[in-house]
Amino acid sequence: MHVKFWGTRGSVPTPGRATEKFGGNTTCVEIVSQNHRLILDAGTGIRELGLVLAEEGPSASTLVFSHLHWDHIQGLPFFSPLFLKGFEITIYAPAQLKSPLKKVLNKQMAEDVFPVDFADLSADIRFETLAKGGITSGPFRITALPQEHPGGSWAYRVEADGRTVYYSTDNETDPDADAEVTAQQIEAYRGANLLVVDAQYTLTEYPSRRGWGHGVLEHVTKLATEAGVERVAITHHAPMRDDEELTALERRIRKSVPDLPLFFARDGLAVEV
Repeated sequence: MHVKFWGTRGSVPTPGRATEKFGGNTTCVEIVSQNHRLILDAGTGIRELGLVLAEEGPSASTLVFSHLHWDHIQGLPFFSPLFLKGFEITIYAPAQLKSPLKKVLNKQMAEDVFPVDFADLSADIRFETLAKGGITSGPFRITALPQEHPGGSWAYRVEADGRTVYYSTDNETDPDADAEVTAQQIEAYRGANLLVVDAQYTLTEYPSRRGWGHGVLEHVTKLATEAGVERVAITHHAPMRDDEELTALERRIRKSVPDLPLFFARDGLAVEV
């Protein structure tokens, strides 16, 4: 699987000179296998992906959303393939998310806030239910798992080519607070060749942000180590962190878990899994 990060920032876009290295686009990840494309979330990073796809010509994509908070949907109205005939976009969502997802995506393109109505888009757009046991889309086996976040969120286990990517943003698991949830999280991570995970806060910051529904760097690395994850990509970077701080934080956490291959994702980075 070819994995590319188009947006790695959490909460709000952060353009500017201070974030040039890691980027300022909100969450969007693309996975390609056997000429099939899966897109995870539609933060502002999906705009640049759309420009590339529009240049290449008509194609089909599968799109899933972790949840409906603004930083995971706000780029969709600027995704060029939506406006072009010949493009096919199949949006899968767990049953609990499907109805509100359609409502929210239409609402954010209503005429009082956007010049083009969702119903008037030219692409072939379909909404499908992501069954509880998972679905197959091209070479991908996609399974959704519920997470801890205000309003709810979903992780996605993506399997293809004998490899596994586990995508988890906007999830709060405190290993020191709930042994049962912690054990479930470790089991969910187990077998992942690449864990793409939200670690927006540090352990020092966590007490004042408890209940906000985001990962803690020291927590997720501990869980990933116990699960035997092959490699970890830290994403959903806090908007207040500039390149200098993220670089220092990446260096520090790597030293603290030397046996866990780990990197901080950045906009435009591509890796093979």
